[in-house]
Amino acid sequence: MKKIICTVFLLAGSVGLFAQAKKVSTAYIFEDYIFENYNGVKKLNEELQKKQENFQTEFNKIALEYQEANQQYQESMKNIASETSESINSKLKRVQGLRENADNFQRESEKQLQEFMGMNIARVKEEIQVAAKTVSKQQGITYIFTRNKTEGPMTPYRVVLFADDTKTANISDDVLKVLNAGVK
Repeated sequence: MKKIICTVFLLAGSVGLFAQAKKVSTAYIFEDYIFENYNGVKKLNEELQKKQENFQTEFNKIALEYQEANQQYQESMKNIASETSESINSKLKRVQGLRENADNFQRESEKQLQEFMGMNIARVKEEIQVAAKTVSKQQGITYIFTRNKTEGPMTPYRVVLFADDTKTANISDDVLKVLNAGVK
């Protein structure tokens, strides 16, 4: 009789432990879908377009100044008899300087635009991660993976965007034991 009662208590205790075990749940997000539909990205695209337009307007001014100076230089070469070598060299250096300024401005503008986009894409990805963490807490999701609608052979792996370590066992040490066992 004592064995039966102990067995019943053990069985009841085991069922209670299993009932208390937390359910592991997973979800995923389409990151490219979020990028397409997130208002923050739309605003970022508008800012980028304004920057591009401003750079283009400024570049057009610089390019026009270069074209006018080059045209004046070409015209002065038609009347070379009335020019001194110093005046020809001076005009040529001015034209070359304006061309160099235009090239430098274009390179610097492209660099600034790339830095702007890189910094802001990183910021948007961070915002997505924070939002995913918020949703995971609201819905009790343990893992959130990222996916894209059109993944090719170069992107076969999913990225874990969020993992609630309090709901799962950390097996890092076990993995290290296996890995280190192979190293002599």
